[in-house]
Amino acid sequence: MASFRERDGQHQAIVRKRGYERVAKTFQTKAAARSWATQVEAAMDNGSWTDVRGLRSITVGSIVERYIREMDQGDTTFGKSKLATVRLTAREFANIPVSDLIPEKILEYGRARRAVVSASTLNQELTYLAQAIDMARTLWGLQLSENPVRTTMRVMSQLKLIGGSNKRDRRLQPGEYIRLLRAAGTHWIGDTIRIAVHSSLRQEEIHQLHAEDMDWNNNVLRIRDREHVRSKSSSFTTIPVHRPLKLALSRAMKYAKPGARLVPVARSASISDRFALVTRKAGINGLTFHDLRHEAISRFFEKGLSIPEVAVISGHKTWGQLKRYTQLKPTDVLRTLE
Repeated sequence: MASFRERDGQHQAIVRKRGYERVAKTFQTKAAARSWATQVEAAMDNGSWTDVRGLRSITVGSIVERYIREMDQGDTTFGKSKLATVRLTAREFANIPVSDLIPEKILEYGRARRAVVSASTLNQELTYLAQAIDMARTLWGLQLSENPVRTTMRVMSQLKLIGGSNKRDRRLQPGEYIRLLRAAGTHWIGDTIRIAVHSSLRQEEIHQLHAEDMDWNNNVLRIRDREHVRSKSSSFTTIPVHRPLKLALSRAMKYAKPGARLVPVARSASISDRFALVTRKAGINGLTFHDLRHEAISRFFEKGLSIPEVAVISGHKTWGQLKRYTQLKPTDVLRTLE
């Protein structure tokens, strides 16, 4: 129920309603005070009222950090890449009160961020932030009538500030594989290239390989911290090792020290850095280390492996994720049918 009082020529509106804290605001005219009180009462009645006073003491960064703690449990454990992205977002919004998380501020952040990252990267960062806000509203009693991040993302999509990633389809051209190995020489990057082409492993997954991860009796390789492995009780998965991959691993293990990584660098990023040097030396343009994963998966399909069989090696979960790797032509299907 709203009440009003006049003091020093100003008009204060006071709204009291069961289930909500008392709210008051002062206006120059009584009409403005009554109008505001009517709006507040209506918002309280339909459940859309947000008391920003309580939101000023809660930072966006604290919500994201709690989101990380809540998600980092059981089968929902974050992968390394997602965790890094979420933590980056937490730092960007560390000291911003939730009351200041309004579309104008989010759009301002998005425009500045797009000067540094791609539309797909920004889309991913804001999606994780939106998920954190959703969890806070649903489970932690955050009094927001709507998720401002999701609202702003719809506008940012129209402005082309965010969007999906451009899928690469670069494959090795005739002669490029040999040129890469020749340019690599006896450097460890040569063995790393061989492993990538014959395994489809991601850069981080190759970087985590140790000699003891290879089971020579059963011809399987243990992959640590695979992106899609979420269970804390099993932090690794295994893939089959065919002859070309076994030879590549054997070469790499000749130079690996006991208990050390097969790739003797501290950071996985050093792999792509060294690969860039090799491609320049080999005179190859437009090829990244991640393209070798695309090459490997495409080769598996060309050998006649089924989607479930390829997924066992690549770690993909759905057909939609693998579809772009097949690049099947009508003639390929006809050859299989015949």
